[in-house]
Amino acid sequence: MLEEQEYWKEMCQGNSRAFEKLYSYFAQDLFRYGYRISTNHELVQDSIQDLFLHLWNKRSDLGSVHSPRFYLYRSLRNKLVRSSESDRFVFSMDGDLSEQWFPAEKDIETSWITDEHNRIQLALLHEALRKLPVRQQEVIQLRYYHDFSAEEVGRMMNINQQSVRNLQNRAMQQLRSELPFFTTSLLSIVFYYAF
Repeated sequence: MLEEQEYWKEMCQGNSRAFEKLYSYFAQDLFRYGYRISTNHELVQDSIQDLFLHLWNKRSDLGSVHSPRFYLYRSLRNKLVRSSESDRFVFSMDGDLSEQWFPAEKDIETSWITDEHNRIQLALLHEALRKLPVRQQEVIQLRYYHDFSAEEVGRMMNINQQSVRNLQNRAMQQLRSELPFFTTSLLSIVFYYAF
């Protein structure tokens, strides 16, 4: 967090390398998050480019922010919700399951996924997540994949912390009732392999 705040400060002072570092630091996760808010990939890509262009053009007016990460996610969400035809938060599963969810990288999670039984469970979890109401999907993704606190999620979604907890608890109850094998650790895997 200190590193991102330092990059932010330097960007605001006109340091283009710090700006590039901010972009490379956040771009991939912003794309993943944006693609779940809007299925229009061009809109997401354009919105992220516009967001960073706006940052650079207004850098001298921005000043310091407590959390650049929060600022970027919140700004992207607001931009997409305003631009999008509907406030639809989706889990996209176009194309071949093995290509999207199971890259060729060999690591602990990938080796876990290679087992056919686990692959089926992951597909069932993905389908159960898609059945959740839109707001519950968003809370789950922000909490378990992007690792925002309940307070930050509430500020991002314009709801209070208790509402965040309620949405999260309802989602967890539904997932546990549908999937006897469900654990919260599976959520990080399903989000990691979603794109």
